[in-house]
Amino acid sequence: MKITFLLLFLLCGYFSSQGQEAEGIKTNLDKNGTLTGESIIVFKDKSAAQIYNSSIDWVSYTFNNTESVIQAKIENKMIRINGISKSALGPIMGFYFDLSYKIQLDIKDGKLRFIATDLKQVAQSSPFTSTSLEIIYKKGGELKSGKKYQETKDKIDSQLTELLSSLELAVKGQTKTNNENW
Repeated sequence: MKITFLLLFLLCGYFSSQGQEAEGIKTNLDKNGTLTGESIIVFKDKSAAQIYNSSIDWVSYTFNNTESVIQAKIENKMIRINGISKSALGPIMGFYFDLSYKIQLDIKDGKLRFIATDLKQVAQSSPFTSTSLEIIYKKGGELKSGKKYQETKDKIDSQLTELLSSLELAVKGQTKTNNENW
């Protein structure tokens, strides 16, 4: 009887880990007072080279100008990008703002770590005008009270989670490209 329960327990654990997907990103202030978001995705049976190549392809399909987006890369180990998501934040007094971010992808056999930093609100009418999104937090690291601060944090988390999810699908080979039906 004990062996039956043990086998059942092990099988349940195995099958639940097979469908493991990345959790959503929750941004927070780190110990240095910098707003960051991080998630680790496990890809069973994927080498670092496969994850790296799929991630490079994802950058090419996700961002308009791949060469200006990729800031650094070490083959099969790391990719660092700068990106902007259009109209991701707002409306604030009737205006929408872009979300600017830096993403670092650290890669190992079977794993990818997604780290988002340097999160900024960028004015659409003046792309050189940006505000660090750390301002939605108090000095102690607690989110400021008020509905607009929580909504802004939720929109940031949602946008980063959307990017993470699309990257995860790309590495798993579950995305469709425009080349399939021509």
